[in-house]
Amino acid sequence: MAVWLAQQVGEKGQVVATDLDVTYLERLHLPNLDVRRHNILEDSIETLGLGSFDMVSLRLVLFWLVDRQEEAIRRIVQCVRPGGWLVDEDGDWGTVVPVNPFHPLYERYQQVWKKGEWWAARGYDPEFGRKLPALFERCGLRDIRHEASAEVLRATSPWGQWWLQTLEVIRATDEAAGVLTEARRKEYDVLTTPWSDASFWFQTAVIHACSAQRGN
Repeated sequence: MAVWLAQQVGEKGQVVATDLDVTYLERLHLPNLDVRRHNILEDSIETLGLGSFDMVSLRLVLFWLVDRQEEAIRRIVQCVRPGGWLVDEDGDWGTVVPVNPFHPLYERYQQVWKKGEWWAARGYDPEFGRKLPALFERCGLRDIRHEASAEVLRATSPWGQWWLQTLEVIRATDEAAGVLTEARRKEYDVLTTPWSDASFWFQTAVIHACSAQRGN
């Protein structure tokens, strides 16, 4: 996304890309790309420039900020110039489900997943993405526009492999935090097994794209 935005604004424009870990961003040597390590919830937003951005774009970020999404949005809005735009893409991660009830892995997956209860047990909202328009409105934004999309794909598709990597990262996080019990380990085994099986068809997460404008 940082590269694409840098291409869009051209030589006279500037893009600021922030993250907690900028390892990959720092490999992008683009003259109009400014890479900064920044925590939107903890670091000073004044260092980013209040009211200085024509557009702020987030992708798959807010979902992880459990119980602090509105706080993050309100802080981000302060960086958007009057009349500028905030754009967020986030998901309903509880909707990553198998679609063939006759597949031998279907039942075990569903027993663990339970329509997103697996996410809820970890403190996440499995239906977060669909709430973006109401959340944006509560934060004082206007001209809200919203689209949502999902696909049905094979487990071995790039999307399926990305999902497998996501589950592996979450498992590693649990292990590092000392909360990877034997029961949780077995759950991860059930959830990660299907992604090497091309006959396992699944619905991707419903991804929501929401944009809104800051008032003057």
